[in-house]
Amino acid sequence: MDFPNLSEPLTAALIGALATVAGALVQLRISWRREMKERERGQPITKKTRRGPVIVVFALLVAAGVGGFALSQYFVSLREGDRDALRADLQSKLSEINATAMRLEQARTNERKQIETEVQRADASRFGEEGAAASVVVGPCPQIVPGARVECTEQGALRIAVCTRVPASASVKEVQLYIGFENSKQPWQDSRVQPGQEAGQARFAEKFTERPDGDAKQVCQGFANWSGEKTRVARILVKYAL
Repeated sequence: MDFPNLSEPLTAALIGALATVAGALVQLRISWRREMKERERGQPITKKTRRGPVIVVFALLVAAGVGGFALSQYFVSLREGDRDALRADLQSKLSEINATAMRLEQARTNERKQIETEVQRADASRFGEEGAAASVVVGPCPQIVPGARVECTEQGALRIAVCTRVPASASVKEVQLYIGFENSKQPWQDSRVQPGQEAGQARFAEKFTERPDGDAKQVCQGFANWSGEKTRVARILVKYAL
């Protein structure tokens, strides 16, 4: 058996117990031989001779007690050492569990952020497929000069831009154009026109333009209404991808 890290008092107790046991055994053997010789000679056994083994046995008991106490103290120290080692091991396991829990929480947070980002991206993509719309009401444009009324022409018509806001990173896929009448019940799909196409003295420009708008951008299409009688509603629908 290995006895590492014994304290000095414990070592001294063990040595003393072993020495006592060894001395008692030697005395017991000597006393036993002496008694056997006296019996062979026929000599009577005295009280002193009889007390010899009793003393030896008592010494053995004392030595055994001391040795047992020392051994018990040794086992107590081993248990305390095992308890300290177990406590350190448990503390290490708790630290590992806490670190694992923190990693799981961080992973869960990152996963939640990733899911939210994907949801936002999916929503933005869906919005892009549905399109961003804008409309403007444009009144008739008569030209009035002193003593006469001159009809408005396309060259003299007031030109406006119909704009809608989209994400800055959006790539415009299509700009759909519609020209309708104010308070009309006609569906927008029936009022769709092509870029540059004239529709009852009204027309959209042939190309759209883009311009920054803070953290987004605006997509605009020029429009002109040179009708002197009719109010028009110009509508654009911008479809984009991210």
